[in-house]
Amino acid sequence: MGLFQKLLSIPALRPYLEQDDQAFVEDPGWRALLQKVKQLKDISTILEIFQEALPENEKQKIVRGYLATMAAEAARGPLEFPCVDYAGCYLSRGELKLVNPSQESLPSHIGMGMQASSPECRILVEGNVGDYLAYRSARASVEVRGSARDRVGMAVGEGFIRVEGDVAGGLAGGTHNTRLEVDGSVGRIQKDNSGCKILVGGDVHWSIGENQSDCFIKVCGNVGMKYRKSGKLVDMAAGLSRNSVVLIGGDVWGNIGSDMEIAKVLIWGKVHGQIHVADNQGGFIYLNKKSTPFYKRVVRSIGGDIGLKYVSLRESGYLFAEDPEDIKEIIQG
Repeated sequence: MGLFQKLLSIPALRPYLEQDDQAFVEDPGWRALLQKVKQLKDISTILEIFQEALPENEKQKIVRGYLATMAAEAARGPLEFPCVDYAGCYLSRGELKLVNPSQESLPSHIGMGMQASSPECRILVEGNVGDYLAYRSARASVEVRGSARDRVGMAVGEGFIRVEGDVAGGLAGGTHNTRLEVDGSVGRIQKDNSGCKILVGGDVHWSIGENQSDCFIKVCGNVGMKYRKSGKLVDMAAGLSRNSVVLIGGDVWGNIGSDMEIAKVLIWGKVHGQIHVADNQGGFIYLNKKSTPFYKRVVRSIGGDIGLKYVSLRESGYLFAEDPEDIKEIIQG
């Protein structure tokens, strides 16, 4: 029997391993139990167990990933581990460097449940990752020097997440007070975010989800190109509310302004869809003067105060903005 299997056979751990996966994720009892195991006080022993582990199910993968967390929290400086599923889960202190040299393997749930209690606590990934990066972290601090697959930064309480490459699927979603940076392109920005700064260096292929509250969203490229061929256009950032600001550096294939409240949208390129200028109350949509006029596509409704303005966005330099204050003059103008 290997060391990892011996660890899993500890009698006190068995009741936790018999739980269903979701109950196991939410129960901190098994983590407190592992913290008491004497052999796991030694970082070299943890690494040995970690490297020889061959998990057979999700709970065992979580246990293996938590071993990397325990080692990082016990180390006096940055610690390097192989990047596997759940590596760095529940990390609360220390710095963990995860290395993934494979292009085919995409470990998921990296940094799940992270609680970065200090600026020195962070996870750095060299290589690509899979789904659920920093999922359900109370406070995340994660940087990926590669690309990610889907559900990046989902249900994060606060923090910082950066991906140097692309995010193939969704970014954020039910996320609060978090700065999310993607140097490349994103599949879609998920809905129901609040107080977030979301900065995308490339395109958003599908859409910006609804209900972005008090968010600053910058997309340097185009939005909604996947709808270009089908001709079926959807609402982009519907329900934009509470002083949110959206900057789009390219074209938009979709409808803008639906159910918009006290928010601002600035579009550098063209809108290939309807522009709703009075669905609710408050807010402005700004179009680049040099874009094709779209008054014939403007949809008006009664009782609202959303306005439509043309400004010289190309000359404003707003694509370098990282905060609403950086474009204050345009917003007020």
